Amino acid sequence: MIKGYEERYLLILLSAVMNQKPSPEPIRPLDWEKMFRLADYHGVAHAVHYGILGLNQDIQQSVRQQFFDKYLESVYRVERLQKSETQIVALLENEKVNCFYLSYSDSVKSYPIEEMCCREAIELGSNRKNSKTIWEILRKIDFENRKTEIIGQLYYRVPGIRVLNFNHTLFFSSSMRRYFKYLLKISSQKNRKKYVLELSPDERYIFLMCRLIDNYAKANISLSQIMDFWVFYKSYSEKFNWPYIYGKLKKLKIAEFAERLEHLILRWFGTGAVLESMEIYEAMEAYILTKGSDGREISSKLLPLIKTVADCYARNRRIEGLKRMTSWLFPDRKYMETIYPLLGKMAILLPLFWGIRLWRYFSRLCIRYLRMKILLKVKHLLRPIVIRIPFIKKKQKTDEVSNETTEIPK
Repeated sequence: MIKGYEERYLLILLSAVMNQKPSPEPIRPLDWEKMFRLADYHGVAHAVHYGILGLNQDIQQSVRQQFFDKYLESVYRVERLQKSETQIVALLENEKVNCFYLSYSDSVKSYPIEEMCCREAIELGSNRKNSKTIWEILRKIDFENRKTEIIGQLYYRVPGIRVLNFNHTLFFSSSMRRYFKYLLKISSQKNRKKYVLELSPDERYIFLMCRLIDNYAKANISLSQIMDFWVFYKSYSEKFNWPYIYGKLKKLKIAEFAERLEHLILRWFGTGAVLESMEIYEAMEAYILTKGSDGREISSKLLPLIKTVADCYARNRRIEGLKRMTSWLFPDRKYMETIYPLLGKMAILLPLFWGIRLWRYFSRLCIRYLRMKILLKVKHLLRPIVIRIPFIKKKQKTDEVSNETTEIPK
């Protein structure tokens, strides 16, 4: 199912790096520029840098530099985020903001080398009301709001500190959204001196698995997210309360797919788990590496949420198209005033001028259409008459003679 050897070798290289084993030499030539693009696309280029250090491969210096630059970014990011997390959690605690966070420092320590950490932001979960409070607190310490494709609010401070604040809308599934609200209730029931909750290993496992599956359904899952889940799993698997976890996953209706996804991750980075149906796991593998381009049909059967998400996005696109059409047909008053200044004094006439504008537009279209039709008919009717005019016939003959004289004799 995987299209190229670069995709396969990327997984082999990451597995060696995560398990601190020597990187195996590729068995065939690689397109290293493609390797970098693929690794960067999945947010793991900084980790791949460790894997290529000991390879006896002729890798272009420009490509090596690109991997090294991503490694340097991760070195600076890890140190800054660890220090900032302590400060931000303390501020939120002092302001008695009820929320939970996914410990960045704990995630960093789970990696074999700290700079391999794939997370790029401090992550906070809260309700909508407390999201405004969090923003007010962060703004006081020089954070600014940044646009992001990720669901949630992204806040940024020079020199590269990111805080991601999300609420229950992070998830598409209604059952996952209810679980998110449940986590906030757990936080509020804690000791009154503890407002900012760090999730327990069991709850963190369920939350991370929900996010993986949600991103899988949205075709937005990446190897960086999977690596983050894997290092956490490897560090805490012996402490998990598995009956509790499986019970929660069943209530969320994702237990079966979660098990398959876990087996696939173990296959990549862990014990090399034996998989029963290779066709299914190859389809899942292709789906992840291409972010939903390949392996979609089988994945949709395994996870009906994929089809639900796709249907919803299609419906949203139709709604957006309808909104654009409506805004074109009925522009706002300010725009209409530029065409009809009288509206500045008599706003009540706006519907009338909408009608006048549409009438003028469609009448112009009709006139243009009729004009083209009439011109074509007139041209067709006049053509025989025009050909009979003497000077036109003479011109045609001279053209024919000139064409004959220009022919090259055989």
